[in-house]
Amino acid sequence: MKFTVPVQTIIDPITRVADICVSNSSNPDDLAQFLMLDVKKDAITMTGTDGAVQLKAVIPLPEGACESEGSFLMMADRASDFFKVLGSNDDVSLELKPDDDLLQIFSAQNDYSMRVRPVPEDNSFPLFALEEEEAPKFIEIEENKLRYMLDKAVFCVSRDNYRDYLKGVRFEIENTELSIFALDGHRMAAVQTQLENPPEGEVKFLMTLRGVTELQKLLSNNQDTKIKLAVTENFIYTQINCYTIVNRLLKCKYPNVRGVLPKDCAPELHIPLEELKLNVKRVALFSNKRLNLVNFTFTHNLLTLNTQNSEHETGKAIIPIDYPDETGHRESNLNYDYVREILNATDTDEVVFCFAPPYSNTQIRPKDEVNEMGVRIRYVVSHIMV
Repeated sequence: MKFTVPVQTIIDPITRVADICVSNSSNPDDLAQFLMLDVKKDAITMTGTDGAVQLKAVIPLPEGACESEGSFLMMADRASDFFKVLGSNDDVSLELKPDDDLLQIFSAQNDYSMRVRPVPEDNSFPLFALEEEEAPKFIEIEENKLRYMLDKAVFCVSRDNYRDYLKGVRFEIENTELSIFALDGHRMAAVQTQLENPPEGEVKFLMTLRGVTELQKLLSNNQDTKIKLAVTENFIYTQINCYTIVNRLLKCKYPNVRGVLPKDCAPELHIPLEELKLNVKRVALFSNKRLNLVNFTFTHNLLTLNTQNSEHETGKAIIPIDYPDETGHRESNLNYDYVREILNATDTDEVVFCFAPPYSNTQIRPKDEVNEMGVRIRYVVSHIMV
């Protein structure tokens, strides 16, 4: 096998695909540590997986660049490190002789040899068997809108490894509405939009956090480009430019998150975003570090923020708001980190705090119910009991 390729065409694909692979120095035979490269006359196909996410890149080859075809496995971290340091203007020739495990790499001034492995004949390289899945359902959506929706939700996913349903991002399609939910047991993001061409019937699935974050890296901010997400019983996959990303879905019972969203909120209190961010940050310096609690007290035309720590230090800030009810009173004890992340994800000049019985949660949302992209965003944060 021998071919020549411009380095600039493969640096990004090979490093992206290599980043998917696992690192397992205790087991050198774990094939998930390797990239699989399949070289044909017209293209190189690179594939890597961590068992939950599979990423494939197809790089076209100019005519005559491939003298002979072949395939092999290359250690992912070694491949990534090597191609990152190559000059982007170089052309490299790669040659692997039959029954040899040293890949020869030549450039204008340098030559290298890198140990590789043959592709197992028993098909034990961990590829996902999409061909065994039933016909998929397709979700068509603008790239920039999907990226935006994921950005507004994914920070609410749990980073702890105990309940499976907390470790992923939930997609639900009912009629024409696409809803994305993310939660960690203490807070929840609900992000929704309308689809122009929804799939038939209900579609519900749970992507892994790794699958979502890798998809985010591939999505652009192009509002004119639509992608199709193909959903089967066990996988979701899509093609973006030269990449095909596949995520093995989490299979577990998902809670009734729609029941958590407050209905008929009253009052809905608008607060200047930047003023709230600044004052919450200040008073949080004096919060108890274990609970990180900030007390929000809403009264007639005022929001009062209070904190206190174990050394009896206190912080207090008062923000004028529009709350015309002279007898009105709502109080919430909220985790500062949760509030901070929600405020940082808010891109309107005001943020709205909403209350509904039984008042064990507070809903926080941007000023606009539905923004100019046609996306509705809501967050629900549980109160801290003290």
